[in-house]
Amino acid sequence: MAYAVAISTGVLARQPADTLWSEMLSTILDHFRDGRDARILLPLHGQRSIAVDGSVRTADDETLGIALPYDRDFSQLVDPREICQILFTLQGREYRLLTRIQAIPGASDLLVKPKPPAIALQERQYFRIDTRVELSYYRLASEMPQKPHTVNARVNLSGSGIRIPAAEPLQTGDLLAMVLCLDGGKCLENVECLAQVVRFSTLPNGEMAAAMHFVEIENQDRDKIVAFCLARERELLREKVRTRDFY
Repeated sequence: MAYAVAISTGVLARQPADTLWSEMLSTILDHFRDGRDARILLPLHGQRSIAVDGSVRTADDETLGIALPYDRDFSQLVDPREICQILFTLQGREYRLLTRIQAIPGASDLLVKPKPPAIALQERQYFRIDTRVELSYYRLASEMPQKPHTVNARVNLSGSGIRIPAAEPLQTGDLLAMVLCLDGGKCLENVECLAQVVRFSTLPNGEMAAAMHFVEIENQDRDKIVAFCLARERELLREKVRTRDFY
């Protein structure tokens, strides 16, 4: 049975995905019933995106209406095939909601349908670092058994997420079961987590990269990642000092 991650009273809860998403959707629709301001991450043609301030209001039992700034015509800019994201605050916590665009009824209006799950954003105190790690993952959406996809490359890593080269076709919203190897390929210090693709970007070398948020991870495993990042940063600083002293 598929599972999703909810955050209730600050504690990760694991429930059947269909029941959990029904409860989450009801809460989200009630939250936007009278209209609320939110940050909208709009997908544009050409695999680009922009963030704008907008207003979100519940349209019916399945969809939300988004009112964008009236000073621009977004109808030709937005790519309706891609994921539209809504960033909002609920009960004092920040959330990221992934939605599918159902219609573009006007120059500054969208009709979107939420898709599970709504992601509670972690506080951004986690230290990020560019480093080489080995990891493997497979997508949870497939009904057929999959062979894990292995990556051994330079990534951007923190306790809240990871950005990896997008060598395998992925889509925004994909849920991945992931294992990170943090000890130089020996795989004695593994971290298991559930990650979700939230956006794509182009690296300086022209390659595409997928940014992922850890939506389910044990606290001790998150601490391992943070400790690894800090230790790796100290190593890089020592290497810089040795190089400077040598020259």
